[in-house]
Amino acid sequence: MKHAKNYIYPAIIAALAVLLILSHLQATAYAQPGTANDPLVTQRYVDERIAVLQAQITSLQNQLGNIEPGTTTSVEAGVVPFTPVFVPRGSTLIAEAGAEFILRSGSANVVAGPNGLVDVTAGQDIANGQPISRNHLILVPATDGRGLQIISDAWLMIKGGYSIVI
Repeated sequence: MKHAKNYIYPAIIAALAVLLILSHLQATAYAQPGTANDPLVTQRYVDERIAVLQAQITSLQNQLGNIEPGTTTSVEAGVVPFTPVFVPRGSTLIAEAGAEFILRSGSANVVAGPNGLVDVTAGQDIANGQPISRNHLILVPATDGRGLQIISDAWLMIKGGYSIVI
């Protein structure tokens, strides 16, 4: 009797393991094609996907001028450099929309309506009559008479349209 008890528990565990394996195999055998359990696709589907990708590749090659892989190219982006400009004391610099400037020396105050200029470096607006910080990138958002009143002789780096009234 004692001898039979030693075999009953391992036999039950083995039977449960066999049932678990069989249930897993049966679930796999009945999986629907194309599901997460059986991700099979047809040749037609693969061919359609390849055709779509080939069309995208061809379109990009046409946009890039049919550049061969591994070829080094340069694209001219029309970069406009900053121009150094001297502005004498008492002058007013009026900038056009999109103009950018950096006050390198001297001092100047904002000339603008209620909206002011954008100090990109500080991340804030500068109101009419406020001083401009040196070496800050300033952006002019509109062509409506915004600019700088030069307090002392100044050197600026300017990109974009502007006029100086002496």
